[in-house]
Parts: sequence; structure tokens; C-alpha cells
Amino acid sequence: MERQIPSESLSLSEGCEIEISYKNNSNESVWYKAIIEAKPPKNSTFKELCVRLLKEDVSTPLNELRDKVLIRPIPPKNVQDCIDIEIGTFVDADYKDAWWAGFVVKVIDDDKFWVCFDSPPDIIQFDRNHLTPHLQWVDEKIFSWWIRGSTRNSEFLKRLSEEPRFSPGTMVELCSKRDEGEVVWVPAMVFKEFKENDEYRYIVKDRPLIGRSYRTRPNKTVDLRSLRPIPPPIRVKEYQLEDYIEVYHDGIGWRQGRVVETRGGVMESLSQRWCTLLIEATKKQLTFKKSDLRPLRVWEDGLWKTRESSLTQGSGDKTEAETQRKTFPKKTLSRNQNGSGNDSTQENENSNRKRKREENLCSVSSVEENKVKDTTTVLLFEKKLPIWKILDSMEVFKAVPQSPHFSPLAEIREDSREMLAVGMMLTFSCLLEQVKALQHDENISSFISLSNSFTELETHGFNVQVAQLRINKLLTLRGMQSKKLDELNGAKKVTADKESVKAENERKILELQRLNEEMDKEIAQSMSCEAKIVQQLDDMKLEFHATASAPW
Repeated sequence: MERQIPSESLSLSEGCEIEISYKNNSNESVWYKAIIEAKPPKNSTFKELCVRLLKEDVSTPLNELRDKVLIRPIPPKNVQDCIDIEIGTFVDADYKDAWWAGFVVKVIDDDKFWVCFDSPPDIIQFDRNHLTPHLQWVDEKIFSWWIRGSTRNSEFLKRLSEEPRFSPGTMVELCSKRDEGEVVWVPAMVFKEFKENDEYRYIVKDRPLIGRSYRTRPNKTVDLRSLRPIPPPIRVKEYQLEDYIEVYHDGIGWRQGRVVETRGGVMESLSQRWCTLLIEATKKQLTFKKSDLRPLRVWEDGLWKTRESSLTQGSGDKTEAETQRKTFPKKTLSRNQNGSGNDSTQENENSNRKRKREENLCSVSSVEENKVKDTTTVLLFEKKLPIWKILDSMEVFKAVPQSPHFSPLAEIREDSREMLAVGMMLTFSCLLEQVKALQHDENISSFISLSNSFTELETHGFNVQVAQLRINKLLTLRGMQSKKLDELNGAKKVTADKESVKAENERKILELQRLNEEMDKEIAQSMSCEAKIVQQLDDMKLEFHATASAPW
């Protein structure tokens, strides 16, 4: 529904502020701020009215512009606060000393807005005070007024409610192929959606998570098959060997790979668990942090499907269906099930299967724990060596009691097992002493080496939890200390720079004092010269009067 707002008549007198829009411009919805000036032209005594654009600070005679531009007065400012700005609202944005017509695609914290522009396609963030309702000016010579048309973009709001949602302002991932034929999914934003030959097409721009600014990236026009939504996050506690994953690598995008090695230990407490991946397209092995990884999922028929590892492919279909039901609402599923209407029944069946599977896992875990307990009481060798009594009496084993099962020694010759077990007991004792002897400036590799040694002993049944917790705590403190040392070095550098500036200032002060002393001497010499000249002038005056008054 249109709303008319009264307007003052357009004035083109000297000093008036106006707005102009070029008729031959590809985007006539841009209004540039300008002011009327009066300047005397060449070879004339009469002033000529000129238009000066604020963005260029260049004046052009008004008569030369009349047929090239549209002119309107400044829109009323009191209208700006009368309209609520929300998603879909048509607005004019104050950008580069001009008003650009667009519509809001996202609201951030009630005072910041993403505005979509049609030509050229772009989305820019603005503060509330840089936006005003979109108005059209009507001039009927005698009367003039502003028109406030439809306040919201109905077509955009309609597309916003549909699936998949690839309307302007939507964050998506763009399919990109590299030289090796590798398919990479790059984070991007949709700038414009339009129809061509009854198919939706999209203008998008890469928005890399790291690296170069997205502003320097060119726009790309793609079809629906080249886009997919941002995958919903899935928390993965630990990746297993042969798991298919995606890794965000060097600002290139999400690349596909497979886990071939995992490394944890002491670094896991700092969320720095590392995985070695085989990049499928290049067959190269690279190491990444766990935080750079995510499970590999494929967007097909409006659903996310999980690609199972070679170790778990036997039950891939069931796991895939359960993952989809956990990740997506029923509304999305119903569009891809041909109206089967059996969602609730299938979900109950899957829930029952999941509960039974968890019970089986708990049973297996319980059996494994019982097996471990049994092996702690029945060793693979007989304690014959007298050193066992010495070990039992040591304070370290009284403080941290141990009952290792040494089950991995089953693969060792029977006559060597007891000596190796004794060696592990002594190694455990020495490792605890090494932990206590760690220094605050110890190399981090020493912490990692100790942690790996305890991890190896843990496979033989040693209780290393207390030792690992202490190493983790010490490593955390070591990291904090390293950070503080960097801050200290930074503070020292600032202090040194300030002292250097102070010394330079003091040198300049001494130099100025020396120059002032020399200047005082020169001033004294100049004043002495002045006195002599004054005396000579007085003598000349006396001689002049004496000469003038002498008798003929």
C-alpha cells in the first residue's frame, strides 16, 4: 500500500542541497549527493549555476546536466525513524556519498543490517543510521510529494521460506574444480537469484574462512547443482582410521580425504589432536589439527548422506538414514519420501535398534573390563627374581600402587618376560622421577616424550592417569608461561623503543642547548655591533648640526 508524504518544491538556487541520478546509468536507483553553487564563467560578468558532486568535488554547469540527470530535493529525515527495518525491508543505503536502493537480507544485533543490491550484485553491512526507507519523488510542478511504496520484498520473503534456501544473503558452499580434477567445496555467499530458461541461477562470491579478503574475489554465476547448504555441525570426539573426512586446507576450500593415522597423547588436552590424511585426489599425505576436520557428507536429493569408512560399510544404509533423521527436521524429509507417512514408525524402529546396539556395546565393554581384571591376578610369568620385594617396598609404588597385567608380553619368549616386566616397573619409577624433575623452561618435546612413554606403559596395565594429568597440567602452565614470556618480550621491546625515543629527545635537547648558547654569543656580538653603529650615528648627527650651524 502506497503512502504519500508531502514535499517542498525543488529549489535550484545557490547553496541548495540536492540529489541527482544519471539517466544513462545502468543503475538509476543510485542518487548522488550534490550542492548548487554559483560561479562566474569565463568571458562573462554574470554568475552561472553549477552542480558540485560531493563524492568528486567537481562542478558542472547546471544547464549542461539538465537533460542528462534526474534531480530531486533531499528526502525528509523525519521519515527515517518512523519505519521499522527488518528482513526484506526496501531501504536506501548511504554508500560512497550516494543513496543506493536495496533490501535487507539479515539483521545483526538490531543495529546492523546486511543490504542486498541488485546492480551490481553485492551485499554490504550497514549501521542503522546509514539506512533510510526507500522513497520515490513525484514532481507535478505545482505540487510535489514523496511516495513510500511496498515496504518489504515479497518475492524474497517467499523464496526465504522455501527449501533449499539459496536466497540472497545465504551462506552456501560452491563446487569448484582444481587442476587435478579435484572437487573442492568453497564457502560462498549468494548475492542474487534469478530465473533463466525456467531454471534458477545464482550470482555468488567466494568468502574464504582464511586468507585473502572476499572483496577481491570475482562474482560467479552458477546453477543449482553447483551449490549446497552449509553442513550442520557434528561433534566428533575422535576420528578413526579409514574415516572419510573433509579438511579446510590453506584457504582453498573443503577437500576430501581419508584418515590414515591419528596422534593424540598430551596434546589432546589442548584440543590439538592431530590426524594424518590421505588427500584422495592427489594421493598426498598431510597432517592437520582435529579442529580443521569434519565428517564427509554428500548433499543428494535435499538430504545429507554420510560416506562410511571401509571398516563400517556393512551397516552403511542404516547409519546414513539415522544420521539424516537426527540432522534434518521432518519437514525436509517429507519432501523426499513421496508422502510415505511412515516416519514415526521408522524412527521408533531406529530408536529401538540404537538402544539395543548401546546395550550390546555396554555388555562388550563389561566383558573386556572383566578380562583385564582377570589378567591382573594371573600373570604370564612367575615372580622369581628377588628384586620384586625391593620394588614392592619402594616409596613410589606405595604412593602410586600398580598392578600391571603385562598381557602384551604373551608375544615374547617366556624366559624373557619377567626381566622385561621388571624393566617396565623400573622405567615407570624413573618416569615419575623425571616428571618431578621437569623445569619451567623445559622443551615441550620433553613433555610429549614422557606422555608417550606413559601411554606405552598403559598398554601393559599400568595406571598412568595421575601421571598424565600432572603432565597435562604442567604443559598447560608451560604454554601459559610461554605466552607470558612473549608478552614480556613485547613489553621489553616497547620499553626499549620508548627509552630510545627518550634518549633521542635528550640528545636533541642538548643539541638545542648548544645551538642556543652559540646563538647567545652571536646575539651579543650583534648587539655590540648595534651599539657601535648607534654611537656612530650620534657622532654623525653632532657633526651634521655643527657643520650646518657654522658661521660663513
